[in-house]
Amino acid sequence: MTDEPDYIDLGRHRELAGRTRARWGRRAVLVVLLAFVVAGLANVFGQRATTSVAQGPEVRLQVRAPERLRGGLLYQARFQVRAATAIAKPTIVLERGWLEGMTINTIEPQPVQESSDGRRLVLQLQPLRPGHVDILYMQFQVNPTTVGRRSQQVRLTDGSRTLLVVHRTVTVFF
Repeated sequence: MTDEPDYIDLGRHRELAGRTRARWGRRAVLVVLLAFVVAGLANVFGQRATTSVAQGPEVRLQVRAPERLRGGLLYQARFQVRAATAIAKPTIVLERGWLEGMTINTIEPQPVQESSDGRRLVLQLQPLRPGHVDILYMQFQVNPTTVGRRSQQVRLTDGSRTLLVVHRTVTVFF
């Protein structure tokens, strides 16, 4: 059996004598990383869609989209309008929180008319018959530099008359 080299101390290098602090430090770092993974699985950092609903005597509006997002994330929002009475000019009005720091990739099906009133996006849909359901899908991407909390209010109007308002808030993480 050969002797150990001059630069090897068997107690320190093989038996790891005196390294208990370093061992606990590595374990602590591992636990912190594991906590971030568990938080992500619990939807703390976003992407899982939630549904918000507003209902009145004439119509029901259901909005399904994530309330927690991360920079760079691609996500979908679904707007479902169910008419109890005829609505001649159904229009979805999206507040600035839907647009600031977001990129709209697509809107399907295309609205009849798409415009802006200076602060909000206005999407006019096809006229609705009683009992008819219209669904509008929008795909977004969060701009990577966007961070913070903002209102994502959705207003459903019939021309200039407001039918319903859905109040939502979105939080964008790093």
